[in-house]
Amino acid sequence: MPYNCLESINSIYVEKKADGYVTKPCCLFKQRGPNVEDINELLDNDYINEIREGFKGDWKRPECEECIIKESVGKKTSKRQQSLARGDKGILVWDLRPGNTCNLKCAMCNPFNSSKWYEDLDVYSKYLWPGMNKQLKRARESLDWDWVYERCKDKAEKIYIAGGEPFYMKSVHNFLDKLSKHKWNCDYTIIEIQTNGVSNTDAFLKILKKFKRLRFIISIDGWGSVNELIRYPTQHDIFCQSTQQLVDLNPKSSSFNITVQAMNLPNVDKVVAKLRKKWSGCTTDIHKLYHPNFLSVNCLKPHVVQRVLEYTRVQGLKEFYKDYKFDEEGNATMIKYLLDLDSKRGTNSKKTIPWCFE
Repeated sequence: MPYNCLESINSIYVEKKADGYVTKPCCLFKQRGPNVEDINELLDNDYINEIREGFKGDWKRPECEECIIKESVGKKTSKRQQSLARGDKGILVWDLRPGNTCNLKCAMCNPFNSSKWYEDLDVYSKYLWPGMNKQLKRARESLDWDWVYERCKDKAEKIYIAGGEPFYMKSVHNFLDKLSKHKWNCDYTIIEIQTNGVSNTDAFLKILKKFKRLRFIISIDGWGSVNELIRYPTQHDIFCQSTQQLVDLNPKSSSFNITVQAMNLPNVDKVVAKLRKKWSGCTTDIHKLYHPNFLSVNCLKPHVVQRVLEYTRVQGLKEFYKDYKFDEEGNATMIKYLLDLDSKRGTNSKKTIPWCFE
């Protein structure tokens, strides 16, 4: 029986915690298996093998919601569809998560994915993880870069790197510098970097220019002050300037990523329109926020959500929230959380995102 998804066969997800490497068939799969100590086990372990066999049957499982929604609205670029196009030719795509070093502390993020959040541990631990100071050993650790390099040189079809913030990581800089010495990789490997758009360095850009197939996925969750509040301490002018540098390297292959949540739902149509006008050659993709629960769209009051879904022209947004159900407790927690962040950071959520307080 043929596989209905090849993501767990021709790609590999590499993320290291203190207690081992994470096992997931892909980054969008909403479940993970037990961590493994030996990085070689990522290629062959009971959990991944079971997932692979499962994809010989019906692939539409709850963990695959992102691909289900994308394909239901007619998009041809879901991870599942891309994996089938690659075929069963061994590991071709590398999804690397090298650490949590970052220069932003986005409101919906956490200390495990952003080192900048260490500055606000008191706020985070109050709502999400009591005793956080003692648990930071669970944050991401550096990968076995030599292992990855040996398997990527002269053969990787695509290398995707996310953080933290890759531009802010010396290990990523060194890895790509080493890989850039291989003409095959410079000519044929797609280097795709997820970035916050405010961390460019001339030294890093100089290395990246050696790769002919370069892509950037730039995270943005609002326009202007909304993005500055959510992706604190982003500055809009610096974001636009740095993003232009990235887009100029490959104008038709960069894209923007929006994480839809309570803090930006009424702003999504505006940011999509602004992006299309300013960088018309780039695509825009939306994803649904799942954690923390008290920042999900379900925490906005019904009249706010209904108002947005009536006028939105963003493909997929209505499908995301067709099962919307108001979370009254989450709404109360969200308001307290935003006010605590305001007190800590000197921001003004009531003014910038008033729909959260309606």
